[in-house]
Amino acid sequence: MMPAMKHWFSSTLLAAIFLAPGCVTHAAAPITTAVVKRPDAAHFTLRDGTQIVGKMEIKNVEVITVYGTLTVPLDDVVKIRIGKKSDRELKTRIDKFIADLGSKDFAARDTATVELGKLGRMAYTELRKASFSDDQEVKERANKLMEEIGVLDEEADVPCEDDEVVTPTFTIVGAVKFESLAIATKFGPLKVAKKDLAVMSLAEPQKISRTVSVPAKATAGKMIATGVRVKRGDRLVINASGTVSYRNYGGTQFTPEGSSNYGAWNENFQIGSLLGRFSAGGPMFKVGERYNEKIETDGELFLGIATHDSGSTYGNGEFKVRIQIQPATP
Repeated sequence: MMPAMKHWFSSTLLAAIFLAPGCVTHAAAPITTAVVKRPDAAHFTLRDGTQIVGKMEIKNVEVITVYGTLTVPLDDVVKIRIGKKSDRELKTRIDKFIADLGSKDFAARDTATVELGKLGRMAYTELRKASFSDDQEVKERANKLMEEIGVLDEEADVPCEDDEVVTPTFTIVGAVKFESLAIATKFGPLKVAKKDLAVMSLAEPQKISRTVSVPAKATAGKMIATGVRVKRGDRLVINASGTVSYRNYGGTQFTPEGSSNYGAWNENFQIGSLLGRFSAGGPMFKVGERYNEKIETDGELFLGIATHDSGSTYGNGEFKVRIQIQPATP
């Protein structure tokens, strides 16, 4: 094979591997976080929330992809996320309960609602899909359960379907090749089953990045807390997409920019536009589809949509909001 053709083939194959479908739509793109520090020990989060600090007794991570098995040196790994496919029993249970939300048997619907409530964030992806169901009862039950779960960071808190291995350059999607993991801790060695693991963090990012969903019911009067805190001097970068609609506005599809065809909410903001504020009582500002500003105050970021609360009962859709914080330079 000619050198130029060989280089093209290798690059194309690698691109195909990193473009493999996963649980996050941006998995194929270079990650936006820069590794600035690698702690002496890794941090492990289990499915039940247990935290473990220790060292993995492996040198490489093998990832089975649709294009073959990749071997990644542990020193090049930033984070590993274990997908729900590693626990087949869990996935089967979630799918059954989701289906039962639309059962003709009232008792089955109630049982499914209770069990999905216990599973919480583990069923978040399936519940979000069910919240757009044409079956009104399924839709209402799913929305109520999502409200109980609250706002999640979809990159950190929402379990993936497949495993993900994050490197400083790419996120590799597939199946991490181990059934259990040996962890050396200061209290002695531990052996943890893969299906019990959620996230393994091996490095600290410089930029803070989160993705949250802002549903139609999160109006400006009922803003949701994102869990993202900023400090004076930080740069806040937000990119938003998606559409929402409200029955009292004729079912019009609004983007995060909003529309001037329906007047303004609070005399300042176009109906349907994505708004933000810092802390519960802070002044509101328009986020729109893109926001990139240096922050002049401390506080938690809240997000909501410029529309009257009375219309939120009949709202559909959601905005997908990517939030990045570039910490102030000391």
